Amino acid sequence: MFRRRLLILTFVIALLVLVVGCSNKEVSNEPVDNESNQTTNEETVEKPKVKDELVISMGARITHEFDPKKRWGMYNESPILHSTLLKKTPDLDFIGDFAKNYTISENGLTWTFNLHDDFKFSNGEPVTPEDVKFSYEMLKEDGKHWDLNFIDKIEIPEKNKIVFHLNKPRSTFVAQLSEVPILPKDHYDENYPRNPIGSGPYKLVQYDKDEQAIFEVNPYWHGKEPHFKKWTWVCLDENTALAAAKAGKVDMIYAIPEFADEKIPGWKLFEYESNDVRGLSLPYVKPGEKESPDGYPVGNEVTSDPDIRKALNIGLNRQAIVDTVLNGHGKPAYSVVDGMPWWNPETAIEDNRVDEAKEILTNSGWIEGDDGIREKNGIKAQFDLYYPTADVLRTNVAIAASEQAKAIGININLVGSNWDEMFTKSHEVSLLYAGGRHHPNQFYESHNPAVAGRGWTNITFYDNPKVMEYMKKAMVASNLEEANKYWKLAQWDGEIGASTLGDLPNCWLIRFNHTYLGDKRIDVGEQPIHSHGHEFSLIHNIAEWTWNEDAK
Repeated sequence: MFRRRLLILTFVIALLVLVVGCSNKEVSNEPVDNESNQTTNEETVEKPKVKDELVISMGARITHEFDPKKRWGMYNESPILHSTLLKKTPDLDFIGDFAKNYTISENGLTWTFNLHDDFKFSNGEPVTPEDVKFSYEMLKEDGKHWDLNFIDKIEIPEKNKIVFHLNKPRSTFVAQLSEVPILPKDHYDENYPRNPIGSGPYKLVQYDKDEQAIFEVNPYWHGKEPHFKKWTWVCLDENTALAAAKAGKVDMIYAIPEFADEKIPGWKLFEYESNDVRGLSLPYVKPGEKESPDGYPVGNEVTSDPDIRKALNIGLNRQAIVDTVLNGHGKPAYSVVDGMPWWNPETAIEDNRVDEAKEILTNSGWIEGDDGIREKNGIKAQFDLYYPTADVLRTNVAIAASEQAKAIGININLVGSNWDEMFTKSHEVSLLYAGGRHHPNQFYESHNPAVAGRGWTNITFYDNPKVMEYMKKAMVASNLEEANKYWKLAQWDGEIGASTLGDLPNCWLIRFNHTYLGDKRIDVGEQPIHSHGHEFSLIHNIAEWTWNEDAK
């Protein structure tokens, strides 16, 4: 591994030398008039060329690898390579992208979009309504990550117009319209991830998996030409990226919170609040109660006990994890929708109530043993917590949670793993899980029994009829105000809810700020509150970034 990272760093150094070398001005060999030498030099000396290429590292891998079947688009990726029907503004409003405008019928079932006629893919072909229709129908049929079953049919009544007919109203559809990438129907196949074609501001010109991705301006881009004509993402882990930054070989890196306060000459900290949360997934059912459509085992004898989940939620000390793991760059987390308009703030409970957590467990029959670990009916209060060893932040949160749980008599066995294995284990063990979106659709999918075991949706097999009733009302609401009322009730209605106050199938712990270190002359434009996925949260608008030589 070290040798591989060393080779990548060598590549970065070579790349930067090449970039700098190509930008140096040649010295003229023409004769100079000695009498006017001073004036001529003052008048003709050239100012340094403003930098228009970047080398960045947002992590050791390119998440979702340009393919919507792998969730590309769900976490801020679309604006780089693809157009969408709608797009989000920095204040999280939704405006037209490929759609010039749109209307929604009074019953919420018919969405009509008038489309631009000057959008082109990076191969020069025009973007058409047929491409839009193909993109949505393909992802609906795939069904693994995108829940689009509420779409009944899609029609193209005339040129530059497309109509979606829904089988039921869907208040979150407006958000998905800003995420689903528009694909070229004649060029999407199994090879597409290696050669993606989109109508966004950039095109991918080279991708070496787990090493680098090189982007250049799409020559057919319909919008304002980006300042940065080329940028390269080098795939480096956090430690290697920091070393490259200190060596001056990259222009911007993602910095885990423990690196956020590092000082690099000429650089600064770029820090943004997020609703990107980390915590424990806690399987909701006992083994044998449910079967999963993906064929993987379901259920956990310990985490299925609501008192175990309750004790963890009130007994763990979230602020201590923020202070130690995040170095203060974040906040405690209580849900997957913290801080958003549809969040119920009542669920921000007082935690670190260790004695109360112990009492809950004792009263429900979990008796402390000689080793300090509780036991009930011959079953130890212990479970496995899987975390990706390549993710430093999740590793540190997992360690902190495991240590704190011992104080209430719960033993959390830490298992370092990878995402491929974790997917197969996701219904029977705890995962160091994540979430946070710019809309409540993830909350809906995480607690909807109808999608349990389908991709990374309801991995815990949570099933609460009353919560589902509220969520259905939120989904068919005619306006956002009404929808938000029901989203909040689904979290807590005073008696029940999918939250810290109810039977939440998670123990959310921290909401961390997205922190990056970069050259102070980079202007990253206006940033919204970041959602899950630090990799693309900052660079989603890289087409709007500029370079300011006079930056202080």
